[in-house]
Amino acid sequence: MAAAPDASVLRARGMPHLLAVVLCCFSGFALLLPVSPTWAVAGGADEFGAGLVTAVLMAATVLTQLCVKAMLRRVGWSHTLTLGALLLGLPAPLQALSDGLPAILLTTAPRGAGFGILTVCGSTAVAALAPRGRQGAAIGLYGLAVALPQVVLTPAAPWLVDTFALPAIIACGALPVLALPLTPALGRIVAAHDDDHAPRGGPSRAATAPTVLRRIRQPLGVLLLVTAGGGAVLTFAPQFTPSPTAAVACLFTLTATAAAGRWACGILADRLPPRPIGVALMLAACAGLALTAAGVASAPATVPALLAGVLLLGTAYGGLQSVTLVQAFRQAGTENRHTTSVAWNIGYDSGTGLGSLTLGLAAQTATFTAGFAALSAGIGAAALAVLLTTSRPAPPAAPPIGGRPRTGADDACDQLGP
Repeated sequence: MAAAPDASVLRARGMPHLLAVVLCCFSGFALLLPVSPTWAVAGGADEFGAGLVTAVLMAATVLTQLCVKAMLRRVGWSHTLTLGALLLGLPAPLQALSDGLPAILLTTAPRGAGFGILTVCGSTAVAALAPRGRQGAAIGLYGLAVALPQVVLTPAAPWLVDTFALPAIIACGALPVLALPLTPALGRIVAAHDDDHAPRGGPSRAATAPTVLRRIRQPLGVLLLVTAGGGAVLTFAPQFTPSPTAAVACLFTLTATAAAGRWACGILADRLPPRPIGVALMLAACAGLALTAAGVASAPATVPALLAGVLLLGTAYGGLQSVTLVQAFRQAGTENRHTTSVAWNIGYDSGTGLGSLTLGLAAQTATFTAGFAALSAGIGAAALAVLLTTSRPAPPAAPPIGGRPRTGADDACDQLGP
């Protein structure tokens, strides 16, 4: 029974364009996420400076995400997607010209702006293009496309750094420009979908931003915490592992399990309430970060403990991204899709930046072990809070999901935390 609906997701109008654009753009992003901080360290920056590179990237991302809705309204989908790909890709060759921290931060900021545009547009587009009743599967497939570049390129970064000149690797961060031939067509398809589903006559039923945030605050909080853990590992793996080979193994384990988790949990989210899935994944993240802390406590770091830790963390890191996004869209309602997408992406990127900054500060003032232990404690406390949280009523007059009638599973998703 599952094969046909899953296939229909891939064949849905606009989905092949979206997945191709995502693969190109996230390839450039995934390659430079660990390499830009390493480039800063090569230029004399300390651990805090390396963490600052990722923090600036995420700060620019978040600030831009707040403007994407207005940008779409003013210049349209096609031009907005094109601008995002250009901003993410073109500064990379310029960054290769200098390893000074100010120059790296200066070229990182516009890349963050481009990434902010593409993340909001991508998650909004997948919600719009998802076939009726298959939103979870579509989000899972979208998440797989987002994660695959990380599976291939992020683990390879330490080996690339050890094998090739850093400026040449950084210049390859221009990969997002390969998406430019596809962005106009994708923009037209999503814009046409928005026009077809716009309300005809009468006032908009969209809720205010504070109302939407109140509805989805719990999945956003969980997302922020788990992406802090994932972002910390992605940024600092070359620094806390004992060798480039160990760094590659850790990054591959994290990104591969995250890709599988995003895909599988997106499909599960169409069938099960998110609370039991979410709590199990949060406990896995807590245990994974604790194991990682134990692994880096010894000198040199214990590779088996590190691999076990990042395996658990990666599964939770990927799975919770799909679970929280599905839940956020369901709780907020279809007419609040743009606000939900912005809020979710801000939570994701804020968590990534916060985790990098937190671990960088911990490494400078104490140890990597202390930083990972603190992140583990935070997720553990959040899991306990979710377990103790009582069900809350669903929003009144919640609209259909994906154009289909609401079901008991949808009501359960509204009432239960992740």
